[in-house]
Amino acid sequence: MSSEIKLPYGTISKKKLIMHFSAFDIDLPVIAAGIRERMDVLRELDVAFAGFGTEIPAEMTEQSPATVKAFFEYVGKGSDADVILKRVYHLVWGGMIMEFPDLDEWAAAKADLSNLTIAQADVLRAQKGD
Repeated sequence: MSSEIKLPYGTISKKKLIMHFSAFDIDLPVIAAGIRERMDVLRELDVAFAGFGTEIPAEMTEQSPATVKAFFEYVGKGSDADVILKRVYHLVWGGMIMEFPDLDEWAAAKADLSNLTIAQADVLRAQKGD
């Protein structure tokens, strides 16, 4: 049984890799695109993507945004699970960089999201009669 290995944005323990991302810094679609970009390599390494999870802090503030976690499991028979999962960690980050939108696209998407949020707030105010 392997002991826990700490990585800058994740941990490896018992043939499992959990990657941590700040929802303040990285959006879920970018994380998903990075994983999808490397999915064929993950399968070749006998690593299964086990899903996403969001951990909401007890008190949400600007300094403590939600944490998005991505879960991976080594399902192969070899004994080098830690080495393979470290490689997966770097592969996923590489995939995220490959899939990250250009700055112009990113800015436009953020503006669109901001406009949507404002429109939703207007609808809620109208429904309440404010």
